[in-house]
Amino acid sequence: MTSKRIMPLVLCLLALTSTAVAAGEVLNLEQALGIAVRENPVIKALSEQVYAKKMEKRSSMAPMLPQVSASYGYLRNKDDTAYEMSDTYLPVVNEQEPAYYNNPGDRNIVLDPETGNPIFAYLPAQELKFADKSTFEFRLTVSQTLFAGGQLLGVYQIADNAYLAAGLESLKTTRELKLQVIQAYYGVIKARKFHAVALSSVASIRSQLEVAQAFFDEGMIPKNDLLVVQVRYAEAEQNLISALNGVRLAESAFNILLARNLAEEVLIESDLPAVQLEVDLEQAASTALETRQELRSLALQLDSALKGVRIARGAFLPGVAANYTYSRTGAHSDVEDGSWSAGVGLTWKLIEGGSHFSNLEKAQSQSTQLGYAIQSQRDQIGLEVKNAFLSAQESRERIEVAAKSIDAAQENLRINQDRYNLQVATSSDVLDAQALLDKAQTNYIAARVDYATAVAELKAAMGTL
Repeated sequence: MTSKRIMPLVLCLLALTSTAVAAGEVLNLEQALGIAVRENPVIKALSEQVYAKKMEKRSSMAPMLPQVSASYGYLRNKDDTAYEMSDTYLPVVNEQEPAYYNNPGDRNIVLDPETGNPIFAYLPAQELKFADKSTFEFRLTVSQTLFAGGQLLGVYQIADNAYLAAGLESLKTTRELKLQVIQAYYGVIKARKFHAVALSSVASIRSQLEVAQAFFDEGMIPKNDLLVVQVRYAEAEQNLISALNGVRLAESAFNILLARNLAEEVLIESDLPAVQLEVDLEQAASTALETRQELRSLALQLDSALKGVRIARGAFLPGVAANYTYSRTGAHSDVEDGSWSAGVGLTWKLIEGGSHFSNLEKAQSQSTQLGYAIQSQRDQIGLEVKNAFLSAQESRERIEVAAKSIDAAQENLRINQDRYNLQVATSSDVLDAQALLDKAQTNYIAARVDYATAVAELKAAMGTL
């Protein structure tokens, strides 16, 4: 996936899942996912991280482009700067120019005592002007790296990989968040259905308690039979309290994933969505190896490590750069006097105390390490896919068994209630039948929730959630 495509993909994902929901409206699963992706602070932080990596990528391109700098300066001296030349003796190079050597006002001639010919011309010291009080300077410098052993390009490509990896990390975290939202969404439904079962159980045992009380008042049952029903009724009320607390905890967990107030009312659909296991294990594993963001991110890291090897090798090569400088200097602000210079230079670090070799070995070791990490990650993903697939299969089979057990438990309760009314069964028989029905109902609810969750976990393991 190219860098030009990664950000639009993330933005598209946010746009598609950001369905607006009016206050007080019942949320379905898709709307809940949209709110979580749009409002979750972790996703927002990762979006900023992707942008920061994009800016780092742009910054890494700068060393490959021309570098231009300009300066304009002003220097003020206390006085006009001057210096005095020392006495100078100039050798006579042309004896045929007496006007030059024999002018008494300008030169003193040193004659050869034997021949009388001039040997040196004496030049007395004189003051020369060196600089003005005010100096203005404008300077423009352009430099361009021509060759750096592939290091600059390698750094840019590594920054590009880091940008792509940041986008993949955002997608991975979004996938994990969506799975957590699905689990929390189903968790609320499961907790509410468990609460409904607890309510039904309390109502049923209360009815049984009323019948037992009436029978006891008529002397039809012993005291301990009534006490058993009273104890079971108290247990049912405690279970109802625990079930209600479970609903509150599930709703709080759901709210926090949607970045909402923990106490905000949770209005969601009460039925579990119909889901289907549409792939076999081999297809799921193959899709995961192609799609999972973790593997794609490791592949980018491996590519960066290989480019790091190339950068380390580039340190053994010379660097070539070109430079052009234009300057204007003068005693006035318009700096009329201009000059320029241009050149090409080569630098070659021949010995760096063995650091070049060490850096190369380090880069090669890191690339080898990432190769092992990729293999380990592939194995881990394969295990995750298999676990999720088998869990989905198991839960689907449990649904069928649990559905049948509910029918049997309901019939068993009806029979025991009839037998109790005929005084051929005890309260314990009726209460045990009620407990079996409660268990069958909770097993069915758990199997359905587990199946829906396992299918979502399989999609997450495949990287397609």
